[in-house]
Order: sequence, then structure tokens, then C-alpha cells
Amino acid sequence: MSAALLAYLHFLGVAALFTTLAAERLLFRVDLPIAEHRRLVFVDLAYGGAATLVLVTGLARVFTSPKGTAFYFHNPLFHGLGAVFLVAALLSLYPTRRLITRWRALRAGDAASLDARVGGRVIVIFNLELVLLLLALALAVLMARGIGLGLT
Repeated sequence: MSAALLAYLHFLGVAALFTTLAAERLLFRVDLPIAEHRRLVFVDLAYGGAATLVLVTGLARVFTSPKGTAFYFHNPLFHGLGAVFLVAALLSLYPTRRLITRWRALRAGDAASLDARVGGRVIVIFNLELVLLLLALALAVLMARGIGLGLT
């Protein structure tokens, strides 16, 4: 795969990641009717797909870059980027689990909304994920310019 195509897919994944997470944050309510909740579950699924695309293409870029893997692996910002991305991914498990649990309940005929405390936690996590992904983006920009390796 050409470097340009790989870069394009990576950037497309980043755009999709932010778009789907922002959509989740804007669409989420504790009392969504079944049709809207179903849409939210599909947006969450797309978010997971976008995160996977970012991870796979990012790693592919690391291992096929003319800069070599040492450029990345010896840069503390690369490790920070990985840690931030991992924390965001782990945080996303809570909202996903809550959305799927409610989706199953709605399909079974239970129209109860999410507990307000759970809903509040989900919103806080969405906000935190957005902040972490913005931080990851900043780390990626700095790292790509050699900052962290003393090349600037």
C-alpha cells in the first residue's frame, strides 16, 4: 500500500473518530426511544470501527515509514500517544456496555431509561474521551516533527 494512501486512510480514520464521538455525545440522552437508541448504538459501532482504522493504519505507518521504527519507538511522545489512545479506548468500554445493555432491554420490551447517574457518567466519559483524543492529536503532530527526540 502506498504511503500516501496509508496516510489518507489514517487521517480519514481520525476524522471519523472525532465525528462519531462528537455525534455520540450530542445524541446521547438517558431516555432515548428505541429507534434513536438503535441509531446511537450504530454510531458507537462506527466509533469502534474508526478507532480500529486509526490504530491499524497508525501502526502500519510506523512499520513502513522511511523514518524507521526507531524514530517512533525512541520518542517518549509516541509512548504518550499510545498511552492516551489506550486510556480513551478503555474509557469507551463503559458507554458501549451501557448502550448495548439498554438496547437489549429496549428490544425485550423494557422501556426504562438509563439511571441518571449512569447517564451522567456516560456524558463525562464522552467529554473526557474527546479531550484525550485532542491531546493524542497534539502529541501526534509534535512527534511527527521530531519533538521528543531533540530534532527540533
